[in-house]
Amino acid sequence: MAIYTVSDLHGQYDLFKKGLEKIGFSDRDFLYVLGDVIDRGRDGIKLLRYIREHKNMDMLLGNHEHMMLHSVDHSGRALCSGIDSVIWLDYNGGDVTFDRYAALTEGARKRLLGWLRNRYVVKTVEVNKKRFCLSHSYFDQSLINIRYRYADEAAVYDVVWRSIYREDPGTNGIDLYGKYDYTFVSGHVPVQYVKCYYGGEHITPGLTALWHGNMVDIDGGCSYGEHFYDGNPEHQNGMLFLRLDDLKEFPVSF
Repeated sequence: MAIYTVSDLHGQYDLFKKGLEKIGFSDRDFLYVLGDVIDRGRDGIKLLRYIREHKNMDMLLGNHEHMMLHSVDHSGRALCSGIDSVIWLDYNGGDVTFDRYAALTEGARKRLLGWLRNRYVVKTVEVNKKRFCLSHSYFDQSLINIRYRYADEAAVYDVVWRSIYREDPGTNGIDLYGKYDYTFVSGHVPVQYVKCYYGGEHITPGLTALWHGNMVDIDGGCSYGEHFYDGNPEHQNGMLFLRLDDLKEFPVSF
């Protein structure tokens, strides 16, 4: 049995299945998907339903699922007029997700929304006596192992949106993480972006996770699609599967 994580699938179902094949994922293994399953790519709803149907997979809430929950009609009707609907549909690739969501039956939409509201925001796991803290981006101790439906909304917003890599106000940088006995695993900000703007000679080229103290970023850049982030072929886009048992990385590029 092995425990894996991956983040920021952004609707790329075929690449996700390619990744599962590469890691040899079986019924004895477990996979945590760290949010942003939907948007940009066309198959976000298909991915959500695939993860929901597999008992050996779970998904943490990302900012894109958070926007969706604040955009679509809570009763399951095929309506999208909530407080985040404009930013979701027009600026974050939610239009392709909503089209496929609206094509579901009302019952299927209700079940999907109920499942999304029951996802964790921050999840801790122990593998081989090593403690990991999983989230989409940021950290709030009060949300550890709390499901979204029971969580404080302001705290959730911070965890799914803020990042030390974007110098968001109040994130406290590396100091927030250094005092905890966890290895923090998250996504949200593509490693290509961090390597370009915060990198140096110690940065490993290619599609690799980004390690910084007791933190690791595994957003492989699916939000960019098949195009190189900055025109540099070394900055491949894809998914980064991380096996927690031994911290081995499994990159899967377009």
